[in-house]
Amino acid sequence: MTKEITRTMHQKITCRIQVLTSSTAGEQVESWQDIASIWADVVAKSGDMISSSRQSRLVTSYRIRVRYQDKLLATRNILWQGKPLRVVSLLNPDNQKRILEFKVVEDTP
Repeated sequence: MTKEITRTMHQKITCRIQVLTSSTAGEQVESWQDIASIWADVVAKSGDMISSSRQSRLVTSYRIRVRYQDKLLATRNILWQGKPLRVVSLLNPDNQKRILEFKVVEDTP
């Protein structure tokens, strides 16, 4: 099964962690630091309409599969095709440390 999944990993993604720093005014400023650029299998799963502040927008969710690496467990954001994707969940589906599966949504302002 792992060989079948890894054969479909032809999309380049960048896994990132959140970094909080203090500004000169004492506020926390959020930025993203790259952990790794890796090959992945990216599949669109659903598109949902989200309403907030009298505005509706379409939010797409994706499933992303990558080869397991311990350092990727800290991933909170993924950059794919220039789009930031927010990690909603992380799963090691076979419990064998072979594959990591992220559920992500488009991180739009």
